[in-house]
Amino acid sequence: MFNFSVFLSALGISFSQIVGIGPQNAYVLRQGIGRSHVLPIIAICIVADILLIASGVLGMGKVVAGIPGFLSVVTWGGAAFILWLGFKSFRAAYGAGGMSLAGSVERDRKRAIRTILVVTLLNPYVWLDTVVLIGGVSTVYGEEANLSFLLGSLCASVLWFGIIGLFAGKLAPLFEKPVSWRVLDCLIGFVMLFTASMLIYNYGLAAPLPL
Repeated sequence: MFNFSVFLSALGISFSQIVGIGPQNAYVLRQGIGRSHVLPIIAICIVADILLIASGVLGMGKVVAGIPGFLSVVTWGGAAFILWLGFKSFRAAYGAGGMSLAGSVERDRKRAIRTILVVTLLNPYVWLDTVVLIGGVSTVYGEEANLSFLLGSLCASVLWFGIIGLFAGKLAPLFEKPVSWRVLDCLIGFVMLFTASMLIYNYGLAAPLPL
């Protein structure tokens, strides 16, 4: 039976987790500004959220979190991956190329799809936030509220990716200036550093560095 209060709670909780500008959102924002392959990128993000959130709400979160060494690999491997993305952002900001809509946005469809798959499926926060955290919170409401919670979470995903994917193009005139791309890449770089440090701070104490 549909529970509207659970739906709203899930919508708010999930939205608060999804809106953080991590690797996935940064890439969607960049492609949205450049109006390049936005629809397939948004579709991949939403489908990934559907699969991951559904698996978490239906009980896979506890199973995955209980796998020996899982938290360590996701935390430290993910932190290294995010730091590498941060380095790439700083390099792009201070490099000579890629300072225009033509050079800063991926125009090749296959490469754009491959990139969004990588920054989605190899992003530890995607797994921790959707499968583990959102899946864990859903247990508070009981199994009878799973459908309402799942619908609220998925609506948050559709709303967010629709907003940043489709409306980011409104910023395109601003990003005709090279300095705008430099500022964006620097901001993304700092966000990546912060994201990696918070990942280690929040989960690293409970997940010793794998040897």
